[in-house]
Amino acid sequence: MTHLKLSIDEQIADMQGKGITFLYSNKEDAKHFLKYNTYYFKIKAYERNYDKYNATDKKGQYINLDFAYLKELSILDMYLRKTILSMALDIEHALKVQLLYDLSQNPLEDGYSIVNEYLGHDFTTVKSIHDKIGKSATSDLIQKRLNENDSYALWEIVEVLSFGHFIGLYQLYYSKYPSKNNFGSYLWSLKFLRNAAAHNNCLLNSLKAPYKVVLHKNKDILFEISKIKTISEKSRTTWMKNPVIHDFIILVYVYLNVIKSSGIKQHGIEQLNWLFHDRMLRHKEYFEKNISIKECYRFTTKVITTLCNKYRK
Repeated sequence: MTHLKLSIDEQIADMQGKGITFLYSNKEDAKHFLKYNTYYFKIKAYERNYDKYNATDKKGQYINLDFAYLKELSILDMYLRKTILSMALDIEHALKVQLLYDLSQNPLEDGYSIVNEYLGHDFTTVKSIHDKIGKSATSDLIQKRLNENDSYALWEIVEVLSFGHFIGLYQLYYSKYPSKNNFGSYLWSLKFLRNAAAHNNCLLNSLKAPYKVVLHKNKDILFEISKIKTISEKSRTTWMKNPVIHDFIILVYVYLNVIKSSGIKQHGIEQLNWLFHDRMLRHKEYFEKNISIKECYRFTTKVITTLCNKYRK
């Protein structure tokens, strides 16, 4: 199905036709926001959090939806993505530090055999590394190792692998050399969320069930949350079906456990506190009538606050 291209004036009219009001943000402000801050297709995504009338002359129009609500959700989404990216980069670095420390304490591994085994599993990984020549800050290292039959040491290859490929290597290492420091079961959730944030995908546009993605929930995280007495089983079951909520909680849990620098960890906790206890509440009156958004916020905030208090040190 194709859709007509709309000018900004036509976009405003289209929203009005769908029952979206401009009580808290006038039309001129909305036009400015659509011209300089975002675009119609993106801000429309947050409409999914709202119900429509099923009857009366308003059938098909949104119930209690103002443009200001969409604008606020898009701004909060931006802050959430920035927080995710910052934390994910810290986690990636900390995982490499941990892996290389464990290697240094492992008399059974020289740092080359594990890489040879990993690269031997799938030639597409080698090709993806070669494709970075001329396009990456690590081009010189990749070219040098290409001339030496891709003979990387573990401490070298972690510099050139994408996060997804690093996860594969990380999981291989700890499958051969088990350790209590192994966070491998959480990392694909981190990759999904990190990539979504890096590509500026909307994250807060799917807070209302049902969810399109069938999620394989992490049992360790579910058990961790089950110990929070102020969260009911129903609430836990409902919100942990949401892929973004599930993966964000995993991100925070891994961050608090894998980051060993007290300064970095405290900075991350301060970011979370500002986002959830300050910025997200700035226009809380916008969402008073939206049960899904309110309940999602309450659940996530309880979990994040509990985890931060528990794993602060």
